[in-house]
Amino acid sequence: MIARKDISLKKLQLNPQNLIFSIVMGVIALIINFYPIPFFANVQFVLGNTLTVIVAILCGPWYALATSLLASTSLMLTWDTYHVFFIFGLEALFLGFCRRKDIYALYGNIIFWLVIGMPIFYLMVKLFLAMPTEHLSFVTIKQAINSLIYTSIASLLVLMIPKLWMFETKIKDKQRRSLSKQMTYFVTLMITLSLLFSTLYFNYISLDKQQSLITKNQQETVFHLSNAGEQYIDNHQKVIENAARYFSIANESPQELQALLSNLHKSYPGFISMLVTDSQSKIIATSPASRLNNAKNKNIIVKDRDYFIEAFYNQRVFVSSVFLGRGFGTDPIIAISAPYYSKQNTTQPLGIIEASLDLKYFSAIDSDFSQQRNQSLILTDETNNIIYASDTLNLNVMSPFKYSIHNGLYLTKLPLMNITDTGSRIPEYIYAQKQLKNGWKVYIIEPFSPLLQLAEQQMQTSFLMLLGALFVSFFISNRISQLLTIPLEIVANQFGHLSQHDLNSQTLDDSYPKEVYSLYQRLLTSKQQLITQQFKLEETVVDRTQELEKANKKLKELVDKDPLTKLFNRRFAELKFHDVREFCLRNEQAITVAILDLDFFKTVNDSYGHLAGDECLRQVSAQLSQHFKRDIDILARYGGEEFILILPMSNALHIEHHLNEFRVKLSQMTINTPDGTKTFDITASIGAITANANFDTKLDKWIKIADDNLYQAKAQGRNRTIVTIINPEVES
Repeated sequence: MIARKDISLKKLQLNPQNLIFSIVMGVIALIINFYPIPFFANVQFVLGNTLTVIVAILCGPWYALATSLLASTSLMLTWDTYHVFFIFGLEALFLGFCRRKDIYALYGNIIFWLVIGMPIFYLMVKLFLAMPTEHLSFVTIKQAINSLIYTSIASLLVLMIPKLWMFETKIKDKQRRSLSKQMTYFVTLMITLSLLFSTLYFNYISLDKQQSLITKNQQETVFHLSNAGEQYIDNHQKVIENAARYFSIANESPQELQALLSNLHKSYPGFISMLVTDSQSKIIATSPASRLNNAKNKNIIVKDRDYFIEAFYNQRVFVSSVFLGRGFGTDPIIAISAPYYSKQNTTQPLGIIEASLDLKYFSAIDSDFSQQRNQSLILTDETNNIIYASDTLNLNVMSPFKYSIHNGLYLTKLPLMNITDTGSRIPEYIYAQKQLKNGWKVYIIEPFSPLLQLAEQQMQTSFLMLLGALFVSFFISNRISQLLTIPLEIVANQFGHLSQHDLNSQTLDDSYPKEVYSLYQRLLTSKQQLITQQFKLEETVVDRTQELEKANKKLKELVDKDPLTKLFNRRFAELKFHDVREFCLRNEQAITVAILDLDFFKTVNDSYGHLAGDECLRQVSAQLSQHFKRDIDILARYGGEEFILILPMSNALHIEHHLNEFRVKLSQMTINTPDGTKTFDITASIGAITANANFDTKLDKWIKIADDNLYQAKAQGRNRTIVTIINPEVES
């Protein structure tokens, strides 16, 4: 059981060089992942994970996991989700274990994402992230392609950079790989990277052109709609201005004004209604005339209306903001009004002419554009209230236009906005806007999802084509590598079985490559040289074996010593006790076993640092060696700040005094910190047992009593010695 436990612990031991390498690579990956490469919308490619794959290839799963956790930290901060730790950590472990099984990283990565990664990533995004269902497959495939990119780059870097390929502590292959497999893998890597980058480049160009086309179409639409809207308002404003001038010249009676107004309205059906007032703001003519005739109160006064106040008192042509009509309907209207005068007095208006502009004109031009393109129209006034909105948007007229603009969340060349769900991180519409001269704004919007679906279709098609091309390239490269390596196998097989008589015979015909034939000739020449060299090597091996035996002997001596204190270690003391006991038993001598523990040693570490603690242990050890200097005394570091003393041939009458002498010397000793800036002192508590060698065969029994005495010394205030002397006669 103990042996199995030791083996398992050895497997879990971390190599310091690999650990430092994985942490350094993780920090570099963390920095790189702070700057992902934007592709389209919320799709970004990360390259920092390349270093995680390199660590998995060279060092194995657990080091790769450490690198992955560091690399994923920046992705967690950028993407605001902790799930990256799980999916990328799992990928790192999988690739690390694949490396242990001699599976190439690219093959392992393809297996991981097809079997494990894509299903788990899809479920994680669906369950924990607020993302529409139609986006899930797009994001999942993107991540799989991203992983193929950084895995391919990592594999090529390992193959092409000598320091990585010759990494000293990298994982060794269980079986030597054949040249055919290595060539196949290298060619597959090159083809994979070429396909990946070319596919992504063409997809990017296609999406970029699509975005430019959408931008151009929207800009053209908003330009034409803005011009049409401005012309519509300007033309009808001029109509009212000209009508007011004509009324000023004609000076017609109310009945004649009614006829003129009706004819004017027929000529310009863009007005919902028209009216004329006198100087008292009483309506004297309307069109349609039926509205005034059907009104219960014939004396309608409009002196509180802005269009009367601005036109009559300020004597200017007035174009109102959009408002709901009163008296002649409740439709949203725009009032255009102007004063008219008498011939005799051009400074005091006789009244005003006003017309309510029909906003359904925008519905007509919106219908024309929406039939040609998947676009919607929103028109707002200078106070951001909706004047008109396409029916598909379900927006209420005369309500505030509420929307949110996406700034940088989805990386596109297009301006994006949300109308339905302004708090969502996923954009709903692509938009273009233009402000009219009167402060109104025209918005042309179209859904963002069709463009995202196009990108998704391209990504899915690319992924399927990539997988197919990978399988085809694998088989083709495998076949080519076999054709190239078959001649080498012939040389190896035939040369291995050649006798001395066959050395001069040719085994390759002219159809094989020149390089292979040249290699064959060199092998023939080198065989005799190798035989000669073999004898020299055998002599060298004998010399090296003798040197190795000497080195092993020296190493054995080092195994028994504690590297810090240069005293024996606990293992040596336990093994040596048997010999000491046998020696004292033969000579009927007593043995003293003492446990020495430094008082308040943790305070030394906390106050002066661990380096000062190490220096303290070294000086205490030196003092022990000076005080207990018999060759037969065994001084060992028992663990931490504890020491064990095995003192054979002890005098029971003087041993306590001898131990106290050391304790006093130690308390009087001044210890300097390694930098020499501070000094401190130290005391020790000692528990000991002195008994004849036949007291007990096991060291544990001696240590138990000494340890109990040490505990009492600590309890009584420390810096003291307590010794138990076992008298055989009393024991009996």
